[in-house]
Amino acid sequence: MTGKIDQVFIDLALRLADASGPVILDYFRTSLAVEQKDDASPVTRADRETETVLREMLATAAPDHGVLGEEHGSERLDAEYVWVLDPIDGTRAFVNGIPLFGTLIALTQNGTPVLGVIDHPALGERWLGVAGAPSLHWGRGDDGAPVQSRPCGGLDRALLCATSPEMFSSDQLARFQKVSAAARDTRFGTDCYAYAMVASGQTDLVVEAGMQPYDYLAHAVMVTGAGGVITDWQGAALTLKSPGTVLAAGDPKVHAAALQLLSD
Repeated sequence: MTGKIDQVFIDLALRLADASGPVILDYFRTSLAVEQKDDASPVTRADRETETVLREMLATAAPDHGVLGEEHGSERLDAEYVWVLDPIDGTRAFVNGIPLFGTLIALTQNGTPVLGVIDHPALGERWLGVAGAPSLHWGRGDDGAPVQSRPCGGLDRALLCATSPEMFSSDQLARFQKVSAAARDTRFGTDCYAYAMVASGQTDLVVEAGMQPYDYLAHAVMVTGAGGVITDWQGAALTLKSPGTVLAAGDPKVHAAALQLLSD
């Protein structure tokens, strides 16, 4: 069971986001070498440098906490508090000059996400979720304004997002396609921005798979704090040990309907 999140941790998370943006933007839309990792996903110097900066800040500010990052591995995962970092979620968008990439910063307590930041430096937007509190948005004239997901009246009226059909196994793709066929519209290429749009009441549903903890833990608190529901495809809450499937919806009824199709 988690308690109230210390303001010190919230302030630290926001400082991490403040530090990441300038590093990333220094490389955005420049001639940057792109490497392929073992899983065929792209990585750049910008990814690695950004995570290094964040880990150095955490080593100073929270030396007893654990860290799990996409680029530089894990430390002290048995600690009560573990920071989970994705320096650039949406590296494919980043290297194509598309500004929908974001930095994901999550904090878990005993494996459960209790804080999440989604920062979009190229767009000048940021979302913060804290367990037990409303999720907040900065940018476009907002200054830490609460966000609220929307009811959409049913799965047949829902707007559905996913990063790519290639993220699904053959069985998962068949399940995803059932949800897509039932929804009003399907949009690919959204990366982490789709979860922010669910929380902000601009879209209705995200269905994804093949995810790692650094891909989904920041979203878990933020979507919930906006009134939405986010689980794996079995309906279980997301943790450090979740299987990598994610279903997020702004409307609990839409989440239930999509979950039924995914689990059939």
